[in-house]
This record gives sequence, C-alpha cells and structure tokens, in this order.
Amino acid sequence: MLTTIRQIGNSRGVLIPAAFLVSCQIEDQVDMELQDGQIVIKPVRRKLRDGWFDDAAAPSNAVFAQEMAEAQDWSGASAADDREWVW
Repeated sequence: MLTTIRQIGNSRGVLIPAAFLVSCQIEDQVDMELQDGQIVIKPVRRKLRDGWFDDAAAPSNAVFAQEMAEAQDWSGASAADDREWVW
C-alpha cells in the first residue's frame, strides 16, 4: 500500500488503516525498531490485569502502615481466645 508521510508537530508520521490495526491486534501501544534499514512495528501484548497489584506490597502512606501494624498486633487479645473451640 502506498501512503504519504505527514507532518505531525515537529515530527512526521504515517496513518495506519483501521483494518491493519485490527488484523495485527494493535491497540494503544506498539514496539518500533529499526532492522536492516526498515521500520518494524509490532503490537505490545499485555497480560490481562498486568500491573494491578504492583503497589500492593508497599503501603502508600504512613497512616495506612500504622493501621496495618495495629491490625496485626495480637497482644491485646483476651484469654478466652486461648482455649480451643469445641464444635
């Protein structure tokens, strides 16, 4: 397919037809590299829910960290909790 390079701000770009995007499963990001004088554009495939729990390991602020420390403190548990439960 013959197309035209267009001015986009200080750069230049090429419009990719929607049918090409769908066929190549390109969504919002691509990996672009130069190979032997040719521009190669590949889709970036992210795993479902990728990055959802990246911040889960570290508390986001001191208040949250204090609340978590207090929630894990069992020193104030009553003596009634020491006996075994009977079902």
